Amino acid sequence: MGGIVLKLGITAESMAHNLSVVIITLNESRNLTSLLPDIPKGAEIVLVDSGSTDGTVSLAESFGAKVFIRSFDDYASQKNFAMEQATRPWTLCLDADERPDADLWSDIIRVSSVEPHESKAYSLKRRLVFQGKPLSHGRSMERIVRLFQSKTARYQNEIHEKLFFKVTATIEPLRGTLWHWSYYDLDDYFSRFNRYTSMMAKTRFDAHKACPPEVVLALRLPIDFFTRYFLKLGVLDGWPGFLWALFGSFYGFVKYAKLRELYRDAAGNK
Repeated sequence: MGGIVLKLGITAESMAHNLSVVIITLNESRNLTSLLPDIPKGAEIVLVDSGSTDGTVSLAESFGAKVFIRSFDDYASQKNFAMEQATRPWTLCLDADERPDADLWSDIIRVSSVEPHESKAYSLKRRLVFQGKPLSHGRSMERIVRLFQSKTARYQNEIHEKLFFKVTATIEPLRGTLWHWSYYDLDDYFSRFNRYTSMMAKTRFDAHKACPPEVVLALRLPIDFFTRYFLKLGVLDGWPGFLWALFGSFYGFVKYAKLRELYRDAAGNK
């Protein structure tokens, strides 16, 4: 039994026999070392990897995961493929850098131990850990649906994918917290920042989405920062809260600046 789950005093493997935990990976051995031990035994672990070279696959297999190798095209397609491999009545979608706490695992085990008899799903409270600090403000918390009846939902959108249900589902909240250890350090943050903003700009460009006028784009950054840091109380999270508000507001600005660049290049104005 995993570290957190062991602390709960849960020992019966059958408690998780209805649960499939699906994860997509690329060089995530560092994160999986923390996540995999806490997944309750009896649960099915489905991992879809897109070419790791850091031992991710062998680590997952050592925990009994069913590993599938699939070339990455986009996040929604990768997660949908992973969910299709789940064979249990309930599916829990986790990212490799997420950690359910003890209360959340307890609730997940409780609800998934019951065979589903109606269309139902559950939302999890996710909180960001940034610069080693759990944040509480500045748009650092959200509720996301991650536990649902298998084969009833699919992800859409290539980036910042969103879950859609085939039939209307009743969504209820779970207790506990899903901790999001999203970035190792600032180098990791800006590596992803550059990749994600480029992907978002390209997606909008391919969809022929309009770019905001320059004056609107220029005003967006300070307004977004003011909202995150002051109105959403990011100031209460200290230095990490300041950085999160600053970088978060810069994200939208850079995304649209890159979109303007794509339109400029397409028009031949290099």
